[in-house]
Amino acid sequence: MEKGKIQYDRYRFSALQWLRYLTEGSGLGIFVVWLCYHAPPAIPAAVPIAVWYAAEKRRQMKEERKKRLGYHFKDFLASLHTALTAGYSVEKGVAEAWKDVRGLYGEGDELAAELRRMTAQLSLQIPVETLFAELGERSGVEDIQNFAEVLAIAKRTGGRMDQILEEAGRTIRERIDTEQEIEAAQAARRYEQQIMSLVPVGIILYLRFSFHGFVEQMYGNLPGVLIMSICLAIYLCAFWLGKRIVRIQV
Repeated sequence: MEKGKIQYDRYRFSALQWLRYLTEGSGLGIFVVWLCYHAPPAIPAAVPIAVWYAAEKRRQMKEERKKRLGYHFKDFLASLHTALTAGYSVEKGVAEAWKDVRGLYGEGDELAAELRRMTAQLSLQIPVETLFAELGERSGVEDIQNFAEVLAIAKRTGGRMDQILEEAGRTIRERIDTEQEIEAAQAARRYEQQIMSLVPVGIILYLRFSFHGFVEQMYGNLPGVLIMSICLAIYLCAFWLGKRIVRIQV
């Protein structure tokens, strides 16, 4: 794989990001240990929580990057169609669309960087369909993969390239618009899930501060540790299941 190309199936943290998310995860882990066990010997249990937190953040950022690439690709298709309608070839249209994407999202945007690289490779006579096929395979974004297949077929068969790509682009844009509508509708459900996830924590905190003597019977003894461990496992399973329920793939 050419040096400098983004590998979308994995996300690498910088040293600063590792420090930030492991620190946040450690704080979360210590809070969970204090809430459930209230015993210094249980502090090592915070380590896997910190590691899980950092891994979850990395997974979220990887998914957000792929989703952002797909959403911005929709705007690229609209710009490419405009360029083709104006009489540009596909290769020249990619260069023109890159300028539009760069103006919309800046040089640091993933798609803008990919299009900049494509424009340079097109000047070396590398087929445009090959470049999009490689990007589709590397990104794992279905819309880019579909576009690459349509582009390859259109190049082989000839015909009105602008009409062929417009039809393909319309289908892709409609799918992305539907996905964005679902995302907006699901935002409220995700917020509710987050609130519900905090309710058990709030109840335990309330009991600890309002009925200190009653709740203290759950700490410092084996039955209490077992009960709290079972409750924590049930809570984590419910939290994981709730996250899966509100995550819809279109």
